[in-house]
Amino acid sequence: MSKQEQEIATVLTPGRYFFALQPDLTARMQIQQIIKRLPDNPPLQLQTTDNLHQTLVFLGQLTKMQLEQLLPRVQLLYCPPITMQFELISWWSKPKVYCLTCRNAEEALYTLVDQLEKMALAAGIAIESRPYQPHITLARKAMQTISVPIAPVRFTAKSLLLMKSVATAHGPQYIAVKQWPISVV
Repeated sequence: MSKQEQEIATVLTPGRYFFALQPDLTARMQIQQIIKRLPDNPPLQLQTTDNLHQTLVFLGQLTKMQLEQLLPRVQLLYCPPITMQFELISWWSKPKVYCLTCRNAEEALYTLVDQLEKMALAAGIAIESRPYQPHITLARKAMQTISVPIAPVRFTAKSLLLMKSVATAHGPQYIAVKQWPISVV
């Protein structure tokens, strides 16, 4: 059994997974200050600092076999550094979330998402067909639009993360289970 196969067997168990970028600590602290300015409505579920991330590709419920098919492909991925800037708070009515969104994202981000989607499909994983919209979820159970001016949140992604969503009594927790450096090759 290879080192990677041993790692998959011991760490990666079936569950809900997604690829993400994580803001650096400075950006996460800035985002927490933005979250504190959201309306104080009882049903609103605010994200914790540890849960802040930028989803790239939602993979859904994966089996061990799908993970075994996917991970070797990701090892071969080339990704240049990606700098993100989020400057708006948006309300998405269907999922009922407040999220940070951006007006313009680097082409490298869309290229990375496209590569990850192709790798997922090649591993037999069905993915969402809607167009990718860069965002960072701030709160769930949001019921109405808001207007909160913010300073832009900017960060350069240092690594690509495979994250697992784990249901808890306090809502989902997102755990980084694998990461790959983002750098110029």
